[in-house]
Order: sequence, then C-alpha cells, then structure tokens
Amino acid sequence: MKKLIVLLLAFALVGAVSAQVVTTAVSLSGEVTLIDQNAKSVFTDYGTGYDVLTIKASDKDGKYGFAISDGNVIADLGGTVRDWNVWYKGAAGKVVLGNLRNSDFRMTLPAWGYAQFGGFDRITGYGVLYETPTVKNLTFGVNFPVPTTATNTVDVLKKADLAAKYSDKNFTWMVLANLDMVTPKNVVFGGASFTGYKDLTLTGLFKGAFDDNNYGFAGGVQYTGIDKFTFNVEGSYQTSGSIYDVWGQVAYAVTDLISAKVGYVTGNGTVSNDFYGAVGYDLGNGLSAEASVGYDTAVHAAAKLYYGVSF
Repeated sequence: MKKLIVLLLAFALVGAVSAQVVTTAVSLSGEVTLIDQNAKSVFTDYGTGYDVLTIKASDKDGKYGFAISDGNVIADLGGTVRDWNVWYKGAAGKVVLGNLRNSDFRMTLPAWGYAQFGGFDRITGYGVLYETPTVKNLTFGVNFPVPTTATNTVDVLKKADLAAKYSDKNFTWMVLANLDMVTPKNVVFGGASFTGYKDLTLTGLFKGAFDDNNYGFAGGVQYTGIDKFTFNVEGSYQTSGSIYDVWGQVAYAVTDLISAKVGYVTGNGTVSNDFYGAVGYDLGNGLSAEASVGYDTAVHAAAKLYYGVSF
C-alpha cells in the first residue's frame, strides 16, 4: 500500500509541474449472492482482470507515453504488475515496448455470453510491437516477442505475431497470426464484423490451432432495432472433442431502472442445458440488484447485488 501511495503521489507531482497528461484509473467489480436456492450467501470479488489499477501518462501532443496495470488490485495492491508498456507514435507508425497486453488486433463476439471460443487471443508478454499508419482503413502490425533472458534471435523471429486490420463505418475484418515455429504451436485467428444495417451487428470468428489439429468457429448476432429490446444469439464449435455451445437471450428495458431477460444456453463443454430468467433493478452508480430463476439439471435461483465502479 505504501509503495502504491508513493507512486501515485510521484505521478501526480510530475503531471502538475510538466506538460505530461497523467491519468489514474481504478475499476472494481463483483457480486454478492444474498440468498440462493439452498439458502446460502456468498461474496464474489471478480478479481483478476476485473479489479484493475492503471496508471497512464502521455505528452500533450500524444506522441509518446506509458501505461502500467495491476490486474488484481484487491489481492496484491501495489505489489504485482500485470502489464506495462512505453509507446511512441509518429508519421512512420507506432511502436509499443514492454510486457504487453495489447488488443489493437483483437475481435470478439458482440456479447461473448457463453461461447468457449468467443474472441481472439491478445498479443501478450515481453516484446516490441510495431503498427503501421492507417492507410485507406488498413493497418498492419508485427510483434517481436523478445524475452527477458537472452534468446537466439532467429527463435524470436519464429515466434512473431503478425496482424492486419481493416475497418470502415460498416465493416471490419482482422487477421492475427500467433506464430511459434519453434515448439511448434502456430495459431491463426480471422474475424469479420458487419454493422451496415442499423442496430444490427453480425460477427464471425475463426481460430486455427494447426499444430494441435484443433479448429474453432464462432458466430454472434446482436439486434437492438425494436424499442427497448436487445436480442443476442451466439455459438461456437471446436473440432477437437467436437465441443459446441449455443446461447440465446432476449432482454427488455421495462423502465429506465427495471430490466428483464430470458435466455437459454446449451452445449457439451462447460455449459449444459439451462433455461433462465431474471429481473434487475438499477440502483445507480454501478450498483444493481437482480432476482433470477432457472433450470438446468435442477432449479436454481438467487437474489444478488452487483457492483462495478471505475474512476
């Protein structure tokens, strides 16, 4: 805690006396089950990936900067750094160096409700990422995963990440190749998302883990064109083990504060047949209450509070 406070004060002082723009962001989220079908209660802090502390800074012209993140601020406040990077941006493109957790070349399903394969992997680990300037909506990237121990340069090149992205107002496509010709363990992602029709998002994804002989496919549809309704349908399939899942949900905004939803999810992986329904009430400022009931192999029900704040 003391280290964190000293660090925050130091950055605040730097921001006050220089031209740098320094920001500190904290997000915390979780849920509290007040009572379930077994008359039990439990507090669930979402933890890693949800309780995040991020410190960022850049020059006033946005030409260079850095970011540091702690991925589970509750568990290791000020102790463990999840990722960090320094970046430089100019006419020749952008360079990012550090222990990366980059999602510039990442596509996911619209809601990613239950799909086991529902998004690209991130570009992660120590490395040097270069992104070209965007020309006619097209951007290329290459990451060299340089480790913290001396490694044969040829092996580094054999483990490069190669990426391309195209995006206009109606259509986006991405390709990301996580190469590993040393192990080998090569994985290629491809995805496309179409938003050309008002209130409709269509997304399709592919994952080819060629050396593991496993191929994944996923698709998702989200439609918000009917007043106060949101419709979602998503599914995925992986050839290894013939694992599949399908999820559908309809949500309705009863009022500005009250919402209701019903859904069904099925599959042979981590999910099973589950019909569910829930009514939620927005208590404001990231706090909400929900009562739910459903049936998979037995009846399940719960009354919960959800919290989520970000500054």
